[in-house]
Amino acid sequence: AQGAGWEQSLHAAASSDPLVKAMREWAQRDAGEAVAAKCADCHSVPLLDGTARSAMVTCEACHQGRRLGPGPAGWVIDPAHPVRAARAAESAPHAVAVDEALTNGELCLVCHAELHNAAGVALCTTGPEHAARRGAASCVDCHADAADHRFEGATPRPLARAAALSVDFIGGEAVVAVTNSGAGHSLPTGSALRRIGLEVAFLDDTGTVLRRNADDGRARFEKVLRDADGNAPAPPWRAVAQARDTRLVSGETRHLAYAVPAGAARIEARLVFHRAPAALAARLGLADAPLLAPVVMARFTREVPPAP
Repeated sequence: AQGAGWEQSLHAAASSDPLVKAMREWAQRDAGEAVAAKCADCHSVPLLDGTARSAMVTCEACHQGRRLGPGPAGWVIDPAHPVRAARAAESAPHAVAVDEALTNGELCLVCHAELHNAAGVALCTTGPEHAARRGAASCVDCHADAADHRFEGATPRPLARAAALSVDFIGGEAVVAVTNSGAGHSLPTGSALRRIGLEVAFLDDTGTVLRRNADDGRARFEKVLRDADGNAPAPPWRAVAQARDTRLVSGETRHLAYAVPAGAARIEARLVFHRAPAALAARLGLADAPLLAPVVMARFTREVPPAP
């Protein structure tokens, strides 16, 4: 069951995922092979003797990995290492070592803690984000509950638990509250390609849309990088600074107020996760890729109260 779960995971597609491959190819064309090769630090794991590296994050990467240096680049697979296990095994065809790192999230942070590019720009800060949330559940509690080896992250089920929406009417405004209620890290976390959008629509009693918030920059929760020429967003290898960070930290509630248009009968709000911006997906030829399809994380509908 665990093997079958892993086969459905992004760990199993760490190097073959269409977005990963397309970004690596872009980095190679844009910055050369030495820069593109850095992708492998997180998306594959070398053998201790340096003779080969996995083409994915395999079982051995976690269960027979060991640290030789800092960060994911310092993690190797040692075939002679006892197989890590969450509990002792009465009989096994190999040496077994019980290791709490499998259950407390420590192993996850080998790759998912913090990552910087050559310019020192933080590309991923999931580890510090989680550490800042006192009392947060471990990585394993949320992403591998009951030893679920699919390690679901930016997928529908955990995304549906991550955030909450509500709407109140104050004066002539609808105040939408967006809360990072279920993630022990910022939303979104990980890659700076990810973004979450709040989509708000006011409709009349026939269902006709009277107004949307499509142009509201406040309704985009994201980390955006910029390059030396001031272009933003910038790909991670070109980034020299962070242009902005509007993500929701763990436990945070953000309020966005919108004037209620005349004739509005109800408001509909939803949070939508994007693994990559639509413009980037199109540039990479991945506009129709299933893994890049937007995911609705939360919905909220409320009738507009009659005017006093």
